Amino acid sequence: MGGFDLIVTPDEDDEDAALVYVDGAIGGRPYRFLLDTGSARTCVQNDDYTSSFPSIGTKKTSGLFAAETHDELIMVPRIELGPIARINFPVARIASLDGRSHNFIGMDLLKDVACHVLFDEHRVIVDPPSEPPVRSMQTLFLDRTNHPYVEVRFRDAVARAVWDTGAGITVVDLHFIRDHPAFFREAGQSRGTDSTGASMQTPMFVMTGATLGNHAFPPHTVAGVDLSRVKATIETPMDVILGFSTLSRANWWFDFPRRRWTVTKLLARR
Repeated sequence: MGGFDLIVTPDEDDEDAALVYVDGAIGGRPYRFLLDTGSARTCVQNDDYTSSFPSIGTKKTSGLFAAETHDELIMVPRIELGPIARINFPVARIASLDGRSHNFIGMDLLKDVACHVLFDEHRVIVDPPSEPPVRSMQTLFLDRTNHPYVEVRFRDAVARAVWDTGAGITVVDLHFIRDHPAFFREAGQSRGTDSTGASMQTPMFVMTGATLGNHAFPPHTVAGVDLSRVKATIETPMDVILGFSTLSRANWWFDFPRRRWTVTKLLARR
């Protein structure tokens, strides 16, 4: 049994928001990555080391607020994250001046393992020797590029949500909020930033009545964003992007190869 630590970096302007980083290695060299289950592919910045690898193609990338961009694909000799290691692994190389300040660990590196994400311990256990009761397991949907989708229930209403560790705060489609106003109370404005570095002023709401994995989550802050443009570009639309403001309120079990997930513990937050 092995794992890796979560390095939680709080948002200076929003106490509910944070980014989650992990330490790994490329070709034996240490790198810090944003842990990003909302990214299909692992990405690295263009630096003195990664610039030495020739391009093997391109990859389209788009953020919540930004237009589509194209990143180069390169083949790195070895990439490691805790006990996860891959040889001759393709990653996207991010242009150094495009506004993105992170390396990303994406679902291409995580899709073949089970993970127990312990937010109360700031740690992820990879392929644990024991698992939660089968009766607690929920069905996990992975789209064609392995983005993980779960259901969020609001009484009789069901929202399809991407479980996105790369999102600092949970985002809910404004159309869903308008259709279900009983579960969302207006809470001012905030400036949000997506994975490409683009930012936008967004309305904030307190979300209530959300149930995930048979656990009722307490009221907490979310951002309201019109997801129409994003949904038009993907095969499987979503109503919610579950980010840190929701994810950090529980411990989670994800068995990506067997398409199962559950909440193992609801956490109390001050």
